[in-house]
This record gives sequence, C-alpha cells and structure tokens, in this order.
Amino acid sequence: MRVFSPKVFIDTNVLVDYLVPSAERHEQAVDVFSLILSSSIEAAFSTQSILDAAYIGRRYPDFSQKAFREISRTLLDRTNTDGIDTFNLRVALKDEHPDLKDNAQIAFAYDQCCDVLLTNDRKLLSRDVPSPMKVMTPEEFLSHCLA
Repeated sequence: MRVFSPKVFIDTNVLVDYLVPSAERHEQAVDVFSLILSSSIEAAFSTQSILDAAYIGRRYPDFSQKAFREISRTLLDRTNTDGIDTFNLRVALKDEHPDLKDNAQIAFAYDQCCDVLLTNDRKLLSRDVPSPMKVMTPEEFLSHCLA
C-alpha cells in the first residue's frame, strides 16, 4: 500500500457531514476523520469553519451540540486550527472570484502550507487554487490515501 500523507485543509461542508449523522456524505466524512486522527496525515481547520459548522448543524435534528463541542475540542487539540487573519482576508479580497468566504478559505489553506483542500462544494472543486495545492472530494482523498 502506498502512503499518501499530505497536509489537508478540511472545508466546513466536510466537517458538517461528519457532525450530522443524516448527512448524505456522513460515512465518507467519518472515514476521512478516522484516517486523519489515526495516521500521520496533518489536518488544518479555520476557526471560521468550526463556528460555521455549529451554526449550520443546528438546522439538522440529529445534530448534537454536546458531540459538536467534544469533537471541536479534539480538533483544537489534534489538528492545526487557527483563525483567518488580516493577511488571508487581504489576499481573499484581491481575488476576483465573487465568493469571498471561499477565497478566504483558499488563502488560509495556502498560508497553512496545505497540499490538499478537502471539500464537497461543487464551485470550490472547479476553482483554480495556488499550486501545488489540489482540491479534492473526500472520496478522491480516501482513494489516494488508501491506494
């Protein structure tokens, strides 16, 4: 088995899929988080993603605030979690793409030296990102890691 051990930025939608058992891609997200937390793969999150996941998760009846807080503490302890800073925001504002939030997440992931930006966002999947970073779905990421 080939070892693929990149630094991975995990987008908000993948975190929400992990936190919401009824989410369509929940099992894939569970597999991604299990792999990351049990291997040498380094993960990065923005604090914005964690806050947004809390807000979005409340829309789902099977979202557990208690589980969210426990998982968030684990992420803060075991991953590279930081805030989107002024530099990232300035880079995002220079980007001509209209989705400022995606621009900021891309700038943050690049600033964190991530190799992969992991998302299920169709618009983000089709975006150009700074080389050598790649944008992948959780399914693609798992295929690369487990190949």
